[in-house]
Amino acid sequence: MISSITKKLTLVAVASACGYASAATISHTVLSGNYSIEKASNSATTGALTLNTVSVSMGAFQSRDSVLQLQLSGARFVSGTVSSVSVTCTSNNLVLDVGSPSASSSTWDFGITGTSGSTSSAVCSFASLAILRSSMTSAGVVTISSGVKRTSDTAYTYDPSTTAAQVASTGSQIVSVAISTAFNGVVDYQSKQGYGFVTNDGTYGDILGITVTTRDTADSFTGALSVNFALSAEAGKSFAFLDAEACGVAGKTPILTTSRSTAAGYARATGLSATNDLTINSTCTTLTYVGTGTFNANAQINLELGHQSSTPSTGVVIEPMTFPSTTVTVSQGATSRGASSGTGAVTGSWTSNGATVVIPYMPINLTAGTSSIDPVITVANRSSLSGVLTGTMRDEDGNSCTLDNLGSIGATRTKNLGGLVKAAFAACSNLSQTSTERMYITITATLPDSTTTFFSGYTVGGSSRVSVVNSTNGK
Repeated sequence: MISSITKKLTLVAVASACGYASAATISHTVLSGNYSIEKASNSATTGALTLNTVSVSMGAFQSRDSVLQLQLSGARFVSGTVSSVSVTCTSNNLVLDVGSPSASSSTWDFGITGTSGSTSSAVCSFASLAILRSSMTSAGVVTISSGVKRTSDTAYTYDPSTTAAQVASTGSQIVSVAISTAFNGVVDYQSKQGYGFVTNDGTYGDILGITVTTRDTADSFTGALSVNFALSAEAGKSFAFLDAEACGVAGKTPILTTSRSTAAGYARATGLSATNDLTINSTCTTLTYVGTGTFNANAQINLELGHQSSTPSTGVVIEPMTFPSTTVTVSQGATSRGASSGTGAVTGSWTSNGATVVIPYMPINLTAGTSSIDPVITVANRSSLSGVLTGTMRDEDGNSCTLDNLGSIGATRTKNLGGLVKAAFAACSNLSQTSTERMYITITATLPDSTTTFFSGYTVGGSSRVSVVNSTNGK
């Protein structure tokens, strides 16, 4: 809340036919509170906001040949009449013509219709001046200033050396929008076969939390605002575990927990008072959230993704991934009232406890003939699950090489990855293609490590197999 304070504004006025300058001073009390731009922007908002009395201490200017103008910034006057807006001057029989601003203008002219003697000590008080609530639609302050001119002049003279005096302040009820809890789930391949998470923030899922912080304002808006964002899967991955049947159906909405079997994944959004809608695109790569509700208090929105069962044994596996950042927007109709930014837009990642092997030393040479050195890397899957294989590779100088496309491995199968690793090596132009490179390789399988075995080695000239120690030896 803003304390009531008194501000003064000194303005220069053209004084007489001789052109000398004199001063006029505005004094008033600032309206308490921060007036809601959401309320002002609401199409149903009508009525006036009455200002505290505005007093103008007159300078010594020629009275019957002058006009005093009050000017608002950040709002517009409500048209008034002599009976609703009064002007009282303290001395010299100074009388001002109240008139009325045309079409709710930001300026109001008061012509001097009567006076006796000098006006230099006169103080005129403007009571019941009012501004349109619906005109206070921009955050900031509403100010008032005054200028004078002779009726024969074309422009008013304002003092350029002073700041217009504040009469009220306006601002959004939305203080901030932030990702308060990022995804941090660990896909469990040890006891849940990749269908669920090791720990669960929610019922059986991982939660993305969004906090919308609000504040009380004067004349607060109590209607509905909307929150929206799009959550995308990492490139090349998807949310197929939510509803395998929905992939390929444009606009399919993931069914919520109450109507799903325990064999399936689920998506659930909660937090707003009116609606919490989720849709998924045809490739199951993007979830779109649109929620509406009232914001007269802080709002907490939770998007929960996971599996219906605490011990799932069937379904589609959850893919470990790093989520792209997203922007969460709070809107009033088509107008944004707040959005997340910077670190607040980070949505987190899902890791896994799947089987991983590190091969710290693997020589590779693409030269044909006896100098050829070919990697031999074999993964054996002794479980009843199928898994996805991914990896990374770099040389001694830290030059990285893409090693993503290692495919999948079926249940109770063995797969040789040596050819895929060599092909990936050959495609990397930043690695030597004519001499031996010594590579550091990491491979991850979305399988239980207790039933997954890796062998690593290489051949020279197509024979002479040599074993290479890896991180799983001795397990």
